[in-house]
Amino acid sequence: MVRNQQLDSLVQSRLNVSPEVALASIDSLDSIGQMPPSLVCYYRGNVYNQMEQKATAELYFKKALEGDALQKESMLLFYKASDYLSSILANRGDHAEALNVATRCYEISRQDITPEGQRWTAVILHAMGYFQTQLGMNEEAEKNFSMAYMALSQMVAADSCYDNLLTYARVSYNILDAYTTTSQYGKALEWVPSAEKAVERLVKNPQCSEQNKVMYLGGVAIHKALVMLKQGADSSAEESYRKARDLGHFNNAYGIMDQSYFLRQAGRWDELADLMPKVDSLAKVWNVPLCLLYVREYMAPQFNAYMKSGRKEQAQEVAERMAASIDSVMSYEVNHKMKEIAVITERKDANLALVKQELMEAYRWVKILGIMLSLLILAILAYSVYCFVQKKKEKSNTI
Repeated sequence: MVRNQQLDSLVQSRLNVSPEVALASIDSLDSIGQMPPSLVCYYRGNVYNQMEQKATAELYFKKALEGDALQKESMLLFYKASDYLSSILANRGDHAEALNVATRCYEISRQDITPEGQRWTAVILHAMGYFQTQLGMNEEAEKNFSMAYMALSQMVAADSCYDNLLTYARVSYNILDAYTTTSQYGKALEWVPSAEKAVERLVKNPQCSEQNKVMYLGGVAIHKALVMLKQGADSSAEESYRKARDLGHFNNAYGIMDQSYFLRQAGRWDELADLMPKVDSLAKVWNVPLCLLYVREYMAPQFNAYMKSGRKEQAQEVAERMAASIDSVMSYEVNHKMKEIAVITERKDANLALVKQELMEAYRWVKILGIMLSLLILAILAYSVYCFVQKKKEKSNTI
């Protein structure tokens, strides 16, 4: 068997040539028995993840994490696979399952007393916090954020190696992101200085790549712009927005989503309308299902941007897509909400009264969802009728 360190170097060197060459090398090593099945799945998942083929990457990471074979081969790759998988799940809105993956990893990582294990424990803790904010579990999230940030602050103070600085910056930035994406702007404002401080330390390190400089400096800048916008400091918001743009942050996938969200909040509809085709293509890359997240974060902003920028025909096309997706969205959300309730209930001291309360909340949520979707259908139908009437008027005027 080829040793793990040699495998890393081999796969990465092939990946530098092309993903296809990397996959061919993995298949070759697999066929001659030189790579254990868990590593085959991990490396295939890693290649597909870098190719932005998230659905395929998800399948391979799940296979890699089955049982404890990957842990026995490499704890580092176990942590990475858990991290990648939970991120893929979260990007498509499945925060409950992402939290399950992260929690399982945390139960193992917290027993790892090596420096690498301690660093990854902080990473997983903050990931759990991120998913918890998306699920409304804000008290649990705040505890996990504080523990992760405190642990990394101590690590960086003791050893300011590049890996520690990168993790410190990543965690600080993601905590800021967690609060802005859940509209907790007061909390986000508190975390801006910490994120700026961590990123400044990272970019001063000579090992920091240009890609990481753009991602973290630009990421903090656009989140600061959003926080300043919500504070009514429009000039500061615009300054930070331009900084993110000039750094090139809007040239990557996460930057595009950050830019889209800022433009929505700022009511800059013409710019948002121009950006929406890129945003919609990301939903396909990230394998986002037909769910409320897709309607809320992709279809509804696209409809609003086209309507408010005067692009009526494009708005009608999106409206028709929204109407056609209603049944699929309803079915997905009912099943998905029950999964979320199960995850939240499992993490509390469950008793019969609590379970009944959670189920009642789920029932009320499903009723609210039904009303929301019904109103959405009526709005879309009304708009379609309006467009039909306008077209008839235009035809009559030309006769």
